[in-house]
Amino acid sequence: MSSPIEKSPQILEAADLNASESLKGAPAQISGPEPPRQKWYEWFAPTDTPAERRLILKLDGLIIVFVFLAYWAKVLDSSATSTAYVSGMKEDLKLYGNQLNYLNAVYYVGFIVMQIPLTLLMTRCPVNYFLPAADLIWGVFTLAQYKVTKVTQLYALRFFVGALGGFFFPAVQWYLGCWYKRSELSRRGAIFFIASQVGSMSSGYIQAGAYDSLNGRFGLEGWRWLYIICFACTVPIAFLGLCLLPSTPDKCNSRFLTEDEIKLAQERMASENRESRQPFTKAKIIEILKGWRLWVLVGFAFFFSQADGVSSNSGLSLWLKAEGYSVGDIDTITTVSPAVTIIASVICAVISDIYDAKASLIAITAVLNIFACIVLAIWNVPDGLKFFAFFLSGTADGIAAVVYAWANEICAHSAEERALVISAMNTIGNTFATWVPILVWKTEDAPRYLIGYNWNIALDVCMLIMVFVLHHFWMRVQKLAPV
Repeated sequence: MSSPIEKSPQILEAADLNASESLKGAPAQISGPEPPRQKWYEWFAPTDTPAERRLILKLDGLIIVFVFLAYWAKVLDSSATSTAYVSGMKEDLKLYGNQLNYLNAVYYVGFIVMQIPLTLLMTRCPVNYFLPAADLIWGVFTLAQYKVTKVTQLYALRFFVGALGGFFFPAVQWYLGCWYKRSELSRRGAIFFIASQVGSMSSGYIQAGAYDSLNGRFGLEGWRWLYIICFACTVPIAFLGLCLLPSTPDKCNSRFLTEDEIKLAQERMASENRESRQPFTKAKIIEILKGWRLWVLVGFAFFFSQADGVSSNSGLSLWLKAEGYSVGDIDTITTVSPAVTIIASVICAVISDIYDAKASLIAITAVLNIFACIVLAIWNVPDGLKFFAFFLSGTADGIAAVVYAWANEICAHSAEERALVISAMNTIGNTFATWVPILVWKTEDAPRYLIGYNWNIALDVCMLIMVFVLHHFWMRVQKLAPV
């Protein structure tokens, strides 16, 4: 890990990208012996002072606990409507047409359209109030779904649930970048991301148990209880956030951080060239649009966001069903994929933080998934190899924390650009991920998604190219940075 930088490098400006790229955000080159490297099992870097270690532990307790629990609760809701649909909502609300598809479409419209505006709005507000308040309002809209009597009411509620939940992922990635150094970001981002996998693995059991034990209680159908359960999980988490979360180091009023710790946090971010929030002016927007960071990172996100198609389109479960496996066996075996994602996330995060090997990790993951998709595209292979390919594809999402940690590092010079780029990356990914599968992952092709597996190969190849392009631009900025 690089030692702290006492003075930020000067910001070089240029209008012509080919002549001289803007160097804002590039770390200074420091001469001298390399500091001792952190071990993979160590939570702190050898260069961290005792004061820094106390601060980091406090931040982990104040921030990471909340964002993990809040993200877990949102995954519960994302699956609640599908579960409710097959648990009586279809009959009670007379949803006999394409209403479920429309409900999902309305949800994703709110999810996608409001990501960038709400993430940028958060940069103008005290984050310690904005995130928990949005979480609480999201919980209220989730709860309101249990009272619906017609599908039109559900359409309106699903839009707001999508809008208030959709911005949470990019907003948290930006927020983590306000407090943690580049050698700490990937591991925290991985812990946050793992919440979605834990939520996917636990949601079915929680919802099944709630339905079995509460169906008919107090005159409410089981599917209505699902939304009440989601609300009950969300409210205490939102209040926990209101009590614990600090804002950002530049304007921090946390009751749990001392003045010295806040000053230390500011110094840590200054050593990373991580600039505090500034006015979001027209000139700044034009500057962001003219730079390479937005376009290259968003272009990379287009391919990355869809590269998990094997695990996200139920290929494994449909193949197991076609092979005659029991429902219990299918439910058990398919939990291996999110478990692989969790393991891959942890491994990639640790290696990324210690060795700063973001580009290499992304490239290796892409190669592994190309191999998995080639095996599945061939299809007529031994069952053991097919299982291995399906499980190996779970590594595709293992680099999510690495990708967004890299975006935080690349855009360190501007809090506003970080927010815009990170939210745009997530928005473009979700936008295409909502309709492209309809074309390439067709249900009639299951379980052998020949088009889908070949599409995934193409995505991973393009991701390799984009990693090279991104690494080239970033290395160019670092080499030209003043010493």
